[in-house]
Amino acid sequence: MKIVQSTWVRYHHIDLARELHKLGYLERIFTALPWWKAGKESREQNIPRDRISCNFLVHGIRHVGTKTPGYTSRMDGLLAVAETKIYSRWVERRLPECDAYIGISGSGLQAGRKAKARGAKYVMDRGSTQIRHADRTLSEEHLKWKLPWTPVHPWLIENEEAEAEEADVITVPSDYVKGTFIEQGTPDHKLRVVPYGVSMTEFQSVGVPPTDKFRLLFVGQFSVRKGAPYLLEAFKRFDHPNKELVVVGSVASNMRDLIESIGADNICFIGSVPRCEVKNYMSTSHAMVLPSIEEGLALVQAQAMACGCPVIATPNTGSETLFTNEIEGLILTARDSNSLCNAFKRLSDEPQLLQLMRVAAQNRAKLLGGWTEYANKIISIAGDNLVSYDFNSTPIVAGFSEHGNDRTSSKPNGSEDLIRPDISVNRSTMIPPTNCSKEIN
Repeated sequence: MKIVQSTWVRYHHIDLARELHKLGYLERIFTALPWWKAGKESREQNIPRDRISCNFLVHGIRHVGTKTPGYTSRMDGLLAVAETKIYSRWVERRLPECDAYIGISGSGLQAGRKAKARGAKYVMDRGSTQIRHADRTLSEEHLKWKLPWTPVHPWLIENEEAEAEEADVITVPSDYVKGTFIEQGTPDHKLRVVPYGVSMTEFQSVGVPPTDKFRLLFVGQFSVRKGAPYLLEAFKRFDHPNKELVVVGSVASNMRDLIESIGADNICFIGSVPRCEVKNYMSTSHAMVLPSIEEGLALVQAQAMACGCPVIATPNTGSETLFTNEIEGLILTARDSNSLCNAFKRLSDEPQLLQLMRVAAQNRAKLLGGWTEYANKIISIAGDNLVSYDFNSTPIVAGFSEHGNDRTSSKPNGSEDLIRPDISVNRSTMIPPTNCSKEIN
């Protein structure tokens, strides 16, 4: 069986392409990566360079535009439409003969139709919540915090919903994402939950939390989408003599005034760090907090669990697909700073419970499947009779493997990156210092 993929940037599709190539199924992967990054992925992931096709033109223009004075969100929306039209037509024109075509949402309508006309299966892959749901959710949230928000261009919404209608199957990473599609009218029978994870060799416990303070960790872009305002409120209310919140990742530009107004006492803004350092922060924190409002399946949750760090998250992060509430961590209602504060107090007051969760989190991580398993489930969905799975059973989390060179720097469908592996921060120690700078970098 021959499988063709299309993606915008790396996402999880390069990992899938690597496994499909190893198993003998990869025909081609289309990307919007620049040719030099495609070459780097080819070398690191052992994917033949001639199996990776690139069209970086409009994506590159948008990337440069975001760093150019006077570039507006309206301009970016129009360019996003142009990029989607140009890219999807480009994939369609170059689509080789295949048995299945897997297109990340937004990229695959034209090629999907062509593949179906040839008798192949069209699989739409969406890594975040259904696009209309995501746009409405983020619009409401930005309005609540009195922050500017530019809605997703209507054409882009219509295009993705047309893909969902056209596709034979839609793959999503969590039950939460599946629910948002059903809410918007997508039939249940078209949806498959196939979660992904991280490398177990890359993420493992390398230290212990401090005994003289209670350290919480946030990993990702500190933004409205990730629930940062609620975390700020909860941490401010959390009454503990030696509390500390470490934020690893960039800070969204529209969050700065909000941080100043709510307060940032005892918060250490570390900034972006090399991917290899993330396990140090996870291993030396009492719990990781991810109170996201809109997400697909936040990879940092599984990373933290592998490091023995319990997770405090909302269902919106895809947490319910990864772990069990009260066992490996706590799953709380989204948009509730009071519940977050209570969770902080509970874990700080019950060290025995926290230790049980640390052990349970590591044990759970060891039981999770690998990228090869993820690829096999995708192969099964694509129509290969060599592998069969019961998709009505509890989904197996995929993506845990022995590949230590996973350098995913972006998350699906426009969501913010967790860690930028291309940025190094010069520090004398990878464990957050006692007296952190409150400066927002």
